[in-house]
Amino acid sequence: MTVLASSPSAKSRPKSNLPCLLCLHGGGTSAQIFAIQVGRLQRALAKQFRFVFVDGPFECPAGPGVLPFFEGMGPYRRWINEDGCDEDKVRPLLKKKMADDGGNFVGVLGFSQGARLALGLLHEKQENRAEAFNEFGFGVFICGTYPPLGLSSSLFPITPTAQFESQYWDKKHDSILNIPTVHVMGSRDPFLHKSRLLSQCSDPASTTIMEFAMGHAFPAAPADTQRVANKVIALYQNHRHEVDVPRVEQLGKEGGQVVVTAVPIQA
Repeated sequence: MTVLASSPSAKSRPKSNLPCLLCLHGGGTSAQIFAIQVGRLQRALAKQFRFVFVDGPFECPAGPGVLPFFEGMGPYRRWINEDGCDEDKVRPLLKKKMADDGGNFVGVLGFSQGARLALGLLHEKQENRAEAFNEFGFGVFICGTYPPLGLSSSLFPITPTAQFESQYWDKKHDSILNIPTVHVMGSRDPFLHKSRLLSQCSDPASTTIMEFAMGHAFPAAPADTQRVANKVIALYQNHRHEVDVPRVEQLGKEGGQVVVTAVPIQA
């Protein structure tokens, strides 16, 4: 089946003055596909944020679950090549997209492989690297996989062994990410264990973990989508105003459970 959709960067769409989220797609998809996948969340946040989508630099086969729904929407892309995340290609690509857009970027949102890269970008900021994306005040990770991707090989050296080493983070790093994040996971996701490992790279005191009865996808139920949207809004409000949010919240859900932890965040 072929899905027809206009490009997420179509010039026909007027830009707003809303704060922007840089959106990083999963491996084997594209910016256009990601705009469709994240559509429910984007609509739920339409009055708060503008979503800006960017294509990964490397062409590749379609990712898991992409076909047949997104047949004919290639080329499919990813953020890494055989040697890891190529800083010389990825960093200028992201910087140019943000500069050309001209928006006020406040956070980064990533799905699957894009979540790995998003966490790496936030960690660069935390380490005060000169080349870091200091615009980002928080991250939203949907069905993230593991380990994190860093644009600097000294930060996250990616090798075939490290990609599947469950204790990679503990062995390689003395600190974890304390920039606020939201990790959304699917209890039926075949990569759930990797999502949980990625969430362990964030400080429990500054992260939100939300698990829904779904696969490697976005929440489909309107109530679930709104719960995620509310947490993203809360992170942004805290980032700007140091607003207190509930420290622990339990949300009942048929077939699933949501566990939320959050703390006030310095702007």
